This record gives sequence, C-alpha cells and structure tokens, in this order.
Amino acid sequence: MNTHIRTVLGALALTVALAVSASAFAATATPTITSFAPLTAKAGVTVTITGKNLKGASAVDFDGMKATSFKVASATKITAMVPTKAKSGKITVTTKSGTATSSSSFKV
Repeated sequence: MNTHIRTVLGALALTVALAVSASAFAATATPTITSFAPLTAKAGVTVTITGKNLKGASAVDFDGMKATSFKVASATKITAMVPTKAKSGKITVTTKSGTATSSSSFKV
C-alpha cells in the first residue's frame, strides 16, 4: 500500500474515532440544576428549572414527590408542576445519565 493511501486511511480512522467519542460523551453528560424559579410556591404552580444536560429527563421530584407533570423545553430548561403533597426540600431531575439535585431547597 502506498504512503498516500495509508495517510488517508489513517486520517479517516482518526476522524471516525473522534466522532464516536464525541457522540458517546454527549450521550453520557451528567445533568445539573443551576437554578429554579420561583423559589417558593404552592401545589399546582409551575416551576422553571434551569441547568445543563436536562434533555431526555424521565422524572422531576420535589423532595421525593413526583411532579404532577413536567415538560422538557430544552437541554437547559424544564417546567414542572408542584405536586399536591409536596414538601419543602431539594428538586431532582433524573435522566439516563444520572440525577441532578438542586443546591438549595424549594419551599412550599
């Protein structure tokens, strides 16, 4: 095999390896919660949760109580309705890549 063909094949193999690595990294990015608003709300109120890698969320909890409903607006934003029996505590968002927990507590 001549040198030119080996160089091209080597570059192609490197490009494929980098593409596979990049997609694997993107698929396993751990979610984080950076903020939420409002900080205090009653049951039935919609809370906006902001963070990173939230796309594909399978659950949103208010101190262990499942949100009445939630909608993933983007990889950085979720809206969730405070459940009827919610208590004050941390908010969590669960994705395939892990669970994000708010650093501050939500107050009911």
